[in-house]
Amino acid sequence: MLKTVAAASLRPGMFLHSLDRRWLDHPFWKNSFLLTAIDIEKIVASGIASIVIDTDRGLGCADDSPVESNGLFDSGSTASQTDGGHLLVTTRTQLPRRPVSEEIGHARRLFESASNEMKVVFQQARMGRAVSGESMMPLVQSIAASVMRNPYALTSVARLKHHDGYTYMHSVAVCALMSALARELGLDEQGVLEAGTAGLLHDVGKALMPLAVLNKPGKLSVEEFEVAKKHSFDGWQMLQSADVSAGVLEVALHHHEKVNGGGYPHGLKDKAIPLLARMGAVCDVYDAVTSERPYKSSWHPTHALRSMASWDGQFDKAILAAFINMIGIYPVGALVRLESGFLAVVIDQGNGSILTPIVKTFFSCKSNQPVFPAIVDLKKLKGADRIVAIEDPRQWNLPQLNDLWLNQTGPFV
Repeated sequence: MLKTVAAASLRPGMFLHSLDRRWLDHPFWKNSFLLTAIDIEKIVASGIASIVIDTDRGLGCADDSPVESNGLFDSGSTASQTDGGHLLVTTRTQLPRRPVSEEIGHARRLFESASNEMKVVFQQARMGRAVSGESMMPLVQSIAASVMRNPYALTSVARLKHHDGYTYMHSVAVCALMSALARELGLDEQGVLEAGTAGLLHDVGKALMPLAVLNKPGKLSVEEFEVAKKHSFDGWQMLQSADVSAGVLEVALHHHEKVNGGGYPHGLKDKAIPLLARMGAVCDVYDAVTSERPYKSSWHPTHALRSMASWDGQFDKAILAAFINMIGIYPVGALVRLESGFLAVVIDQGNGSILTPIVKTFFSCKSNQPVFPAIVDLKKLKGADRIVAIEDPRQWNLPQLNDLWLNQTGPFV
C-alpha cells in the first residue's frame, strides 16, 4: 500500500517509494529503498516535506494522523522544523518496552551505582591514571539495557541529582540520553553502545579542570570560561590512549560545537560536526539545563525543550526533533493541569502519541485540595480529558512531587 507521509513521521525501516521532487533535486542516486536513520537525516536536511512510502515493503505509520497539535505546541511540515520555540508534535510507533513502574526501581539503583563508579573514574583521571574504555563497557551495557527495557525510567531518574556529585551524575545521565537517542534514530546495537560510551566519557576532560573553576557556585568570568573550554580538548587527548572508537573521541572533542559554527573548539558547521557529536550536543545541554545547580534552578523539561527549539543555529534540527520524540513533550515527572481541573504528574508515555501520556491525578484545582491519587491513560480517554497547561511545582508548593512519579502505585481510572 502506498501512502504519503510527512517527514515528521519518517523512521528507519520504512520503504521509500518516491520523493516529491526530481532526481537531480535530492541527495539520493535512486528513488526507492529501505530508509535508515542517516537517509532520514538527509531527507530533512534537503527540505523535503513528504515522501511516498510502500507499507507492503517496510514499516507503516503509527496511525492515520502523523502530525497533530494541541495548541501548546505548533506542528510543522517537516521533522526538523522549529519556529520561535514551537515544537513539532508527532505520533510514533512505540517500540516494545516495560512500563516505567517495572523499571523505575532498577533505574534508581543503577543511576546511583553508576554515578559512584564514574566518581572513581574522574578521581583516578585527576591523579593521572589512564581511562579504559574497555572497563567502561559493562556499565554502558547495563545503562543501554535499562534504556532498551524502558527509555523513560533512567532518563527521568537522571534529573534527580545532588550538587556534590553533579559532574559524575551528569556523565551517567548523558550516557542514558545518548543511548535512548541512538535507539530512537535507529542505530544498531553497536551504535547504541558507542553512543552510550561517548556520553559517559564526553566530559572526562573536566578531571583536569581546576577545582575552583569546576565547582564555582556561580557564573564564570571570561578568563575562567576560557579555562573551562579546554576540557573538550583535554578529554579528547586523555582518550587517545584509551581503547575507544573514533566516535567517542569525536564527542569528547566536539560536543560543544554548534551547527552555525559558533561553538568550540574548532567552530565546525552543520554536517562537518560528526553525527555522534551533534547528538551529544543536544543531550549535554538538555541534562545541564534540567538539573538543579547551586547557582541556578532547574528548568522544567518542557520549558527546556521549547527553549532549545528556539535557539536557531545551535542544534541539528533533525536530531533535536528525534530527541523531542524520545523524551516526550511531557516527560515523566512533569506537572500538568488537565481540562477536567485536576493537577497530575506524568508517570509514563502513551503508546503512539506524545500528547497523551499516562498521568497520576492527585489534586483538584476546583476544590483546591488533594484527591486520592489515580492513574489515567489519556490516550484511552480519546479526548474526554486532555492536558491544557504545564505547571511549575514551585508555584504550587509541591516539594514531594517526585515521590508521586517515583512511586508508581495507584488505581487506574
